[in-house]
Amino acid sequence: MKTAFKMTLGAAALALAPQIAMAETEVTYSSWFPGSSTLHTKVLTPFFDRVTEATGGEVTFKVFTDGTVAGGRNTLQAIRDGVADMGLLATSYHPGELSTAAWLSEGSILVRDALVGAGAYNEMIFKHCPQCLDEMEAQGIVPIAYHATPPYKTMCNKPVETAEDMKGLRVRTFGSWASWVNAAGGNAVTMTVPEAYEGLERGQLDCVAGSAAWLIQFSLFDVVKDVSNLPIGTFAGGIPLNMNADTWGDLSAEQQTLFYKEGIAAAVDVAVEFDAEDNQALAEAGGHNVNVIEPAEDLKAAFAAFAETEVDRMKALAEQREIANADALLETYLGLLKKWEGIVDELDGDRDAIAARIYQEAMPVGQ
Repeated sequence: MKTAFKMTLGAAALALAPQIAMAETEVTYSSWFPGSSTLHTKVLTPFFDRVTEATGGEVTFKVFTDGTVAGGRNTLQAIRDGVADMGLLATSYHPGELSTAAWLSEGSILVRDALVGAGAYNEMIFKHCPQCLDEMEAQGIVPIAYHATPPYKTMCNKPVETAEDMKGLRVRTFGSWASWVNAAGGNAVTMTVPEAYEGLERGQLDCVAGSAAWLIQFSLFDVVKDVSNLPIGTFAGGIPLNMNADTWGDLSAEQQTLFYKEGIAAAVDVAVEFDAEDNQALAEAGGHNVNVIEPAEDLKAAFAAFAETEVDRMKALAEQREIANADALLETYLGLLKKWEGIVDELDGDRDAIAARIYQEAMPVGQ
């Protein structure tokens, strides 16, 4: 598997080399999301356009989507090895290399919504977690902006309304959601989002825990019959904007500052645009013969009871993974979540105001 991946990276490197040689300011970006997805059309493409315009064309981008250069689990290696300059990363896929950041992203059930998650997680990483930055530096990658998603739902090929309905379900998920599924009597299955489509289609899965927007973005409308409309927590820990350290070093200080500023705007766009698409997907579900099912009281109570154990679970997981300074880090992160709940409420969800506030309070010192 490792040899095959190296061969894939080598072929991709040969494909990318001519573009890099022709234009030193052309930055390559690798994504495993569909090119037609909202992540690209309404978040990343506008980000790339803003940077190119602001630099007067000195920085341009070559984008590879749909996992053509690297999949979700291989993108970190692709960026580290210089096959791509930037790429879509998820900390949860790299508990070994990005151990502290991946552990923090496990606290999904603690995060109220995507805007809160974006503010708290960026401030946590950049201002309060030097070991998180050290882990990225060890991989030769510079983080630019982290994003969070709207609260996940459980999307299945059978109705899930009661606590009893959870028993025996095979659910694609990870992190705290895996613990929830297992505690509820189901079986958590680990696979990437693109793999989950085939898993549902082939009967290897019963459900996918994720953003309702995936019904559109990954065509899950084709393989899902029911959506349990129970919010089960927000994933904070995506890194849509990051860069190979050598490429980053080639940028001027002004260009680096621009990447941070526009990167945070893009992170907020993920929250805003994904939330809108979540709502769109749920509204359109009936037209795809997909039922949106309101959870029964016993299912809501079971999830609420599980959520009460989340802090203790995080502490136990930190001990298991040997995360340094875990208690202090968790205490800080919980405080930041409350802080950003207040800020998001104060700013009434205003996109520009929240982006400016995150840039002001969370971005690296001196940038």
